[in-house]
Amino acid sequence: MKTKYLIASCLTALFLLTGCDSKSEIDESLVANSKNNKPVREEFISKTFKLTTTDEKIVELKSTPTGLDFKDYKDKKVVLVNVFATWCPPCIKEIPTLIELQNKYSDDFEIISVLFESEEDKPKKEVLEFIKKYNINYKITIGEENFKLAKNLGNVQKIPELFLFAKDGTFVKKFIGETSKQNFEKYIQIALEKK
Repeated sequence: MKTKYLIASCLTALFLLTGCDSKSEIDESLVANSKNNKPVREEFISKTFKLTTTDEKIVELKSTPTGLDFKDYKDKKVVLVNVFATWCPPCIKEIPTLIELQNKYSDDFEIISVLFESEEDKPKKEVLEFIKKYNINYKITIGEENFKLAKNLGNVQKIPELFLFAKDGTFVKKFIGETSKQNFEKYIQIALEKK
């Protein structure tokens, strides 16, 4: 045991005495040079989504570096995308608020609710019953395209998640969970004033 300790001590001393000295040659190809380094940048690739509403209409939108361009609403309406599920208590609780907002700002504002449930879990017939039960006055989209959009919106994991976009499609605000009417209105006003 003492012999191993003695050998280790001698090797350490030898390393310290012969380590890096001013005469050592440096292989400059191994040294990082910040002048030659280029930042890693992912190139933006626009994606088009065609969401299907419960009344068989298509809501077409395209991702942009600053938000989403809604084909039928570009430069016409502020859009609130509501990712929700029919089994989610906070989603259900905010329905009356969303109905009020859709009524109040109907000329300049559109809500698109994106159902975050598969057609196997929630057949269209049940979604239509849900709409009728809660007197929903805004669009609800169904189908697999919803999940692609949710992934594009930052990989939605919690619901409700809502995303507000100005008339030009620029992203304004993300809301997670239960949100007050006052908070929605504050940002809707900001989105309406954005040019």
